[in-house]
Amino acid sequence: MDELILGFIGAGNMNSAILNGVLSQGLVAPGQVWLSNRSEGKLASFQERGVHTTTDNRRVAEQASVIVLGVKPQMFGDVLPGLGGVTAGRCVVSIAAGVSTAYLREMLPGAHVVRAMPNTPLMVGVGATAVAEAPDVPPALFQTVLKLFSAAGEVAVIPEGQMDDIINVNGSSPAWFFRMAEVMVQRAVSVGIDAGTALRLTAKTMEGCAKLLQESGKTPGELRRQVCSPGGTTLASLSAFDELNYEGLMLEAMRRCTQRSRELGR
Repeated sequence: MDELILGFIGAGNMNSAILNGVLSQGLVAPGQVWLSNRSEGKLASFQERGVHTTTDNRRVAEQASVIVLGVKPQMFGDVLPGLGGVTAGRCVVSIAAGVSTAYLREMLPGAHVVRAMPNTPLMVGVGATAVAEAPDVPPALFQTVLKLFSAAGEVAVIPEGQMDDIINVNGSSPAWFFRMAEVMVQRAVSVGIDAGTALRLTAKTMEGCAKLLQESGKTPGELRRQVCSPGGTTLASLSAFDELNYEGLMLEAMRRCTQRSRELGR
């Protein structure tokens, strides 16, 4: 990737996470990267590392061969017209919910468009990114995009028709885990347990469960049953899940997530 010039439009959490992963893995040198943002304050730390920075999105598009659009879906109508005429032949990667490749191709004629859904754990190098199949993108260019996201975690390639639903699995779901952790720590503190201790044990438990899911070869249901002893505390706690229809709550949360992605869609 020595000749790649990589561009990022937007310096929010996701673009910053992707860029940090790329730089930490040495996939590109800082001098091969251009980053734009409306606020110069968010650019300072990257400028210090040798990244080219600007408040002009078009400048990024003119310089880069692969451009990551890291702006909110609601901002695409303002951002894309400013890129017209300079993205033909370049690869444009959208990480926004609901924005289809068809819309991007219409707005950016001639661009090679890839749609991706990363998540915030990219910020610590253990993200999970879904990338939509892109049969019209040259294979070597598509592999370059996969390498960019692989620098900060796992990558899966799926049909574009599944992108509005995959956001339930990896895009929005970190917020659900964080909310569960928040409740667990609050409950611990309410009975006198030190907040730091509760947070550390909660986080480590989540980490251990993820590792078991990845490495045990067992299904989530099998691992759940392993924790349960007849008449024990775990079964007593899970009875609340049953009585309060936990599965129904989760399914409704996922349905609303997909619905909102489609509402944001273009």
